[in-house]
Amino acid sequence: MRWPTRFHWEIAARQALDPGLGLSAFLSKLSIVGMLIAVSLLLAALSVMNGFEREMRVRILNLVPHVTVRGFAMDSEWQQVADEIEPIESVTRHSQFSDIDALFTIRGEARVVRLIIADSSALNGLESYITPTSERISSDELILGGALSEELNLRVGDVVSVLLSGGTGRKTLIPRNLKLVATLNSETEIDRYFAFSGQGMNTTQALANKAHAITLADPLQARVFAATLRQTLSSQFWVSDWTESQGNLYQAIQLSRQIVSLMLASLLLIAIFNIVTSLVLVASDRSASSAMLRAMGASRGDISTIFVIQGTIIGVGGAALGALLGVVLAVSAPYLVSLVESLQGAALLDTRVYPLAYVPVDLRLRDFILVPSLAFVLSVISCAVPAITASRLPISQGLMQSR
Repeated sequence: MRWPTRFHWEIAARQALDPGLGLSAFLSKLSIVGMLIAVSLLLAALSVMNGFEREMRVRILNLVPHVTVRGFAMDSEWQQVADEIEPIESVTRHSQFSDIDALFTIRGEARVVRLIIADSSALNGLESYITPTSERISSDELILGGALSEELNLRVGDVVSVLLSGGTGRKTLIPRNLKLVATLNSETEIDRYFAFSGQGMNTTQALANKAHAITLADPLQARVFAATLRQTLSSQFWVSDWTESQGNLYQAIQLSRQIVSLMLASLLLIAIFNIVTSLVLVASDRSASSAMLRAMGASRGDISTIFVIQGTIIGVGGAALGALLGVVLAVSAPYLVSLVESLQGAALLDTRVYPLAYVPVDLRLRDFILVPSLAFVLSVISCAVPAITASRLPISQGLMQSR
């Protein structure tokens, strides 16, 4: 194959982009459209899956402890745990809390909820999701997840009758009246079970299960951090991390991303095969023209160069236009979902099934460079067979087909 000249580019461009009704230009444009669809869908799907992964790490994991230490110990021993955690650089915040089974009674209906009892500082990082905001939550006040409060038909200002159980050997139920002062609206599945009340219920502090919540700078290091903490703490404490409660969700997102990527990568390969098929048909359709060029002095290298350039035009056009359309599809995805929800009159994403109630989008430059580049390289490589086939066609056979 010779180094391309203006002669090669003009003929290749005419074969690929001829506005006429020729078979060669039609097949080339069809190949560009196929490449465009494959690249745009792959980029849009990757952007949505990246969004789910980002929201899982940034939003959902920010609402739950990354590492939890539980145990039956004295207050002085819990203080030792806090002292050991405090100097660790990877820990962004930590706090002690208690959780307890609570029976909510509202208008004759009952619901068991796992109630978190902690100091107001435990809500640090959640302020942007809590409405109305409150600097301090007292022991007779309550914060519920937005979805949970809707299921219980509660509004801010309502008072809830609660029976608290310490979960110990003694079957003790303590009646309380808690006032709903705010709701947590994160648009995640956590809104369906979040229940929080301030410290100060001395009778329940002795009964509740004490624990220590730890938030890390990198939640993906939680498993390693938990393993290290198990070795340093005494045997009366046990340590768990978010992968035990939310790990299946994260793995499901990763698996879904891999499956979607595989399916759309297959679509990209089909588009590449479409380019090969199209160029083979173009080589057959242009056999007479190729033979005439050979008879006028063009070499086999000239013919193969023309077809490689034609494949390059298809690859560049499909990859570039596909990247642009991919941006449009990715950015439009949330609005398209909202449109579908408004048309069918029901939520398309429900936190009872999905981790989020909305479609997140995360456009990553790496994807928008890697995918179009890969599509371009594969399209250029796919030109090899048609280019060689066209260059090896005997001049006499091509001239006979022109008659």
